[in-house]
Amino acid sequence: MGSKTADGGNRSAPTFLVAIPGNLYARLEKGRPAGIFIEALDVLLRKSGIAPTYINMATRDAIRDLDTGIVSAATVVVPTDMIIGAAYFSEPFVTEYNVAVTLKNKTFNVSKVSDLRGKKIGGRMGYQYPLIEMASDMQLLRFSTDGEMLRALLYGKTDVAIFAGISDIYAFRSEGIMTRMEILKTSVGAVPLVAAFSKKRFSSERVDAFNQALASFKQSPEWQEILERNGLADLVKDWPLVTE
Repeated sequence: MGSKTADGGNRSAPTFLVAIPGNLYARLEKGRPAGIFIEALDVLLRKSGIAPTYINMATRDAIRDLDTGIVSAATVVVPTDMIIGAAYFSEPFVTEYNVAVTLKNKTFNVSKVSDLRGKKIGGRMGYQYPLIEMASDMQLLRFSTDGEMLRALLYGKTDVAIFAGISDIYAFRSEGIMTRMEILKTSVGAVPLVAAFSKKRFSSERVDAFNQALASFKQSPEWQEILERNGLADLVKDWPLVTE
């Protein structure tokens, strides 16, 4: 996108490079942005006068390149303490809740963490489940992959498995596996997914304005259309959290 110089000539603005991780939320399909996160971001940036260029890049590399301004924005970012000072962050586009899944006909009510006592709980290695981990009497079994965790549940080696309430459930539903499972009505944790903006390309005031636009957009029919087009309208919601 070009701008006028003082003498009336054209001056090209630096490319606004947006890194995408290539997952359910943000990917390229035939060179076009696809996924609820990146489709919403694309709309908001263009409405603000920015013509973004997209590149596939691992999130850790994108965060590093935000510091130099080579990358203007990174997508589907979890704002951990380790990176909180590295960029400006948007409000969450979506929140990925950690939901408890059981086999059909083996569901039970969970309103507080102690309701899981005595259950064998499957979780992923390297993931944190603070509400469960704080209770020393919980049986939390760790698995290397979602596939291993799913097999353990299906074969009765665990009573409950903790999965991502959007991305995992969408995948299981697409594969027909959800017909054998049920999701409990409460979640055991939540992970916000945000956009990270380079401090060399964005100001805090522009991020504030972006967040206001994002909040309005998420109340619009256009956001609902994006959710429905991606098959996620019933999964993007606020799950109640269990209490301690």
